[in-house]
Amino acid sequence: MTLFSRAMNFSARWFGPALLLLLFRFPVAAQQLTVTAPLTADEVINQVVKMNEVRAKGLESYSSLRTYHLECHCLSHKKADMVVRANYEAPNKKEFTIVSQSGSGTVRDRVFKKLLEAEQESMEAGNQQSSAITIQNYTFQLSDYQKTEMGEYYVLNAQPRNKNKFLFRGRIWVDAKDFAITRVEGEPAVNPSWWTVKTDFKRSYQKIGDFWLPESNQSETKVRVLGTAFLTIDYREYQVMPTSAAAGSSQEVTANAQ
Repeated sequence: MTLFSRAMNFSARWFGPALLLLLFRFPVAAQQLTVTAPLTADEVINQVVKMNEVRAKGLESYSSLRTYHLECHCLSHKKADMVVRANYEAPNKKEFTIVSQSGSGTVRDRVFKKLLEAEQESMEAGNQQSSAITIQNYTFQLSDYQKTEMGEYYVLNAQPRNKNKFLFRGRIWVDAKDFAITRVEGEPAVNPSWWTVKTDFKRSYQKIGDFWLPESNQSETKVRVLGTAFLTIDYREYQVMPTSAAAGSSQEVTANAQ
């Protein structure tokens, strides 16, 4: 299973009964020009899967600093923050160290720590298979082909083939050069709880060296009767180590994301 799939599957757990998740607004960075897409939706996804496998084989390890922030505008206002150092080692090892934390202990214990546990669980092979963005788990339709100053992107509508708690329905943006998913918007395929009225999420990915890794996860959840919860996770201070067999060299790549 690819590294990208591993990064994607844990986020499905955000739609659990805990409190959850948020609204993310992307800046309008460049004027878009719609042109004819060179590939079909399935051809794009097949290329994405192929390139994810290549990148996964080329990645030995990485670490990053994550900032978790949650505000619940509910019957009683709660908010909390947590900074976590995350370390990944190929093929499926992740370790987390809490650097600092503040705010509601309930939020920290029942949301942030549960997210970390869910991410660990997502590394299991069965969960990786069930959450992967592939034609086995989704049907895809080409929605748009965008040409901007930042590059060219395929925009695909994604519909889950079954009601699996790890899947979502929404849209994905695929870089037409690297065939990497750079952005995802949607909602969970299955409503996790009677208490959850609706959850919307938006995620973005950044290129660090030859690899595409998480940049931001944000979502908004409307909780029945109680109110709305907003969650943001920002990823920064990446230190990436390619394998010795990867293209280029095995020297460490460091990037600071604001």
